[in-house]
Amino acid sequence: MVEIRTIALFGVGDMGAGVGRTLVEAGFAVWSDLSGRSPETQARAKAAGIADAGSLTAALEGADLALSVMPPGNALAFAKSAAAIYPSLRAPPLFGDLNAISPATMAEIQRAIEGGGGAVLDGGIIGPSPDKGCPRLYLSGPDAAALAPLLARPDMRTIPLGPNIGQASIMKMLYAGLNKGYWAMMASVAMAAAKFELLPAFLAELEANNAPAFKTMQTWVGFLAADAHRFGPEMDEIAETMAAAGVTPHFHQGARWTYDLLDETPLRTETRATWDRDRPVAASVQIYLEALARRG
Repeated sequence: MVEIRTIALFGVGDMGAGVGRTLVEAGFAVWSDLSGRSPETQARAKAAGIADAGSLTAALEGADLALSVMPPGNALAFAKSAAAIYPSLRAPPLFGDLNAISPATMAEIQRAIEGGGGAVLDGGIIGPSPDKGCPRLYLSGPDAAALAPLLARPDMRTIPLGPNIGQASIMKMLYAGLNKGYWAMMASVAMAAAKFELLPAFLAELEANNAPAFKTMQTWVGFLAADAHRFGPEMDEIAETMAAAGVTPHFHQGARWTYDLLDETPLRTETRATWDRDRPVAASVQIYLEALARRG
């Protein structure tokens, strides 16, 4: 029987803080390693009720469950750092990776954690932070079925997929591959339309005859630069997942190119809170094209 009272949560961004907050409200003791983190991160943690353990070792020591909620490009390195500490712990916590990573990366994390004497839980979060909606937390692994009801919250559904490590990561890759791949394609098509001096006519065609695509373009194309630093590495993980299924990875390799370009623009400094929602799509696309021109 899995028993969870204390949780070490690593990655107190928008999603991590929301997950931590709802778990604190559920009665769990939740802490993190906030040493060296920005004042904004520390303020988010405090608002969520997440305590500062002071170090990675101290956060892992005494925890029943460790949760990693961070950009996909950081997931493996962090897991290896935790795994290096595991042999020194009295009782290493179950290590739950909730990041947007491929099953191959999840397998590397599993090898690292198990090499340090621990066990892993595979997870994938689909949807907004619990602070903004009700995400679905998919879980897989030997402990998934037992843990799902323990972690379930009114603002965070938990869905066990079975005992096989990797299934939850694959679910996240499939969902993100569709949505974030689609958004990158929209940005690329909009840039091409602008280069051919057809963007106003193209947007008018969408508005008249493909209202869902028009709305999605209005909602996302101008914002993507703000999250491009996270979405880019995620495309690598998705491409690897697709290739493992024998399906072309080239769609998402192309999406990585798009996100890398957007990450070179001044709009990369925006956030979900500061993004100018009144900025026309054409204005955002022009900024993207300026970055493309700088590439020569």
